[in-house]
Amino acid sequence: MFRIWLQDGGSKPTPSTEDQLRINYSGTLNPLKSLSDQIIYHPVKYKILFGSNANEQLQATFKVVKNPKTNISDAVIKTRVIAAINEFFALDNWDFGDSFYFTELAAYIHNQLAPDLLTVVIVPNQSGQSFGSLFQIDSAADEIFISGATVDDVAIISALGANQLAASGIVSTSTSTAASNTTTGSAVSGSTTTGSGSSSSTGSSGSGY
Repeated sequence: MFRIWLQDGGSKPTPSTEDQLRINYSGTLNPLKSLSDQIIYHPVKYKILFGSNANEQLQATFKVVKNPKTNISDAVIKTRVIAAINEFFALDNWDFGDSFYFTELAAYIHNQLAPDLLTVVIVPNQSGQSFGSLFQIDSAADEIFISGATVDDVAIISALGANQLAASGIVSTSTSTAASNTTTGSAVSGSTTTGSGSSSSTGSSGSGY
């Protein structure tokens, strides 16, 4: 439901309550526990990154330098970048409380789009944020990452320069309440080092949200 809302819009799904979780899952989980065990049902939430639905501090633009020798159009490059980002943030790649590192995402995008892409960087949209401020993002113990980026959040540029790495100052007001916890990191250039998403997850939560 939540991923469909990010993709298609409409009314934002609300997280399940503790009572709803207990009603939905107690019939399955209670027979599996011992008499001394107690199951606590705690709703969890997605932490949206990058797109207009994300917290203003987490909204960003992916700036891409395309290989001038490629015949692929800018529109196709943007679509493939978003597809790679969505694959990187697949639910199975993450667990609650994980940290996001842009170096891993950049390496994954390079591997998926080589040789058509030379460089990809992430630039925050909010004024006052410096380049590199979104290179590491932490999530709370009850949060799991999801990408809200669309092709509108990808820009094709001819080369990297100081003006391309400055925050645009253009953000969308979001209803997201997740607070960001960011730290600066080193800049990423056109690396083709292999990388993958974060650790695999089997975390349980209110599914369907």
